[in-house]
Amino acid sequence: MKIGIFYRTDYFKAAEVVYSALKDEFEISFFKDSSENFQPESNVSVVLSVGGDGTVLRTLKKVQCPVLGIKAGRLGFFSGYLLNEIDKLVKDLKSWNFIEDKRWVLRIESEGLNYFAINDAVLLKNVEQKIVDFLVEMKDGTFYYHADGLVVSTPTGSSAYALALGGPIMLPNVEAFEITPIAPQFLATRSLVIPSSEKIRISANEPVNLVLDGDILFRTNEIFVKKCTRNIVLLRPKTYDFSTSIKEKIGYGKLILGNGNQV
Repeated sequence: MKIGIFYRTDYFKAAEVVYSALKDEFEISFFKDSSENFQPESNVSVVLSVGGDGTVLRTLKKVQCPVLGIKAGRLGFFSGYLLNEIDKLVKDLKSWNFIEDKRWVLRIESEGLNYFAINDAVLLKNVEQKIVDFLVEMKDGTFYYHADGLVVSTPTGSSAYALALGGPIMLPNVEAFEITPIAPQFLATRSLVIPSSEKIRISANEPVNLVLDGDILFRTNEIFVKKCTRNIVLLRPKTYDFSTSIKEKIGYGKLILGNGNQV
């Protein structure tokens, strides 16, 4: 089995631990910083990502094969293993003892070019700009927002930036987009959940920044968003379930017992 390893620069030592544990058991195709402009070979079976969620996002955009996250960062929504679980990881790799967690992504068209986003596409004004007028158009109608920006997220991204803005958490298998305004003028303006079958046109009355999965691309005043046919695959331990993950990462949905303990 050919394995690749991407890591975040400041987690190089953690990545070395992973490399040392795997090099005698598997063929390591590459060991690279995730920020490098590097295109892996097509015959790699799985790529390990050592770092946080940002490292996994960068890795997923570089490869077509399944990706397995090893947490060395903070939250680790995308991570399946901790650094102290390397022995279990080796055993699971040998028997391919994983859940294949498939997620769909966004396709964004702007300025004649196509892009992909796993978590979200964000339109955001500069600090010196006044509040912006956004128009969201789709088959089922139009919506106006007077806000600093808009976030269009996948179910995967609903627990990221959109959640911090007060949006709902969507389960990964939900077929819907979530549109969440950033600092809207009207307090009653909340997230809008629409079917993933929609093709959305969003226009602004002046150019704003297009930000995909946290990376700023350029300024524009129009984007088109729809569900992409491409899926990404995250490898999870057999014990993984989404509800446990969000309880552990953000404390959502925990049962608080009478003695103060949480379950």
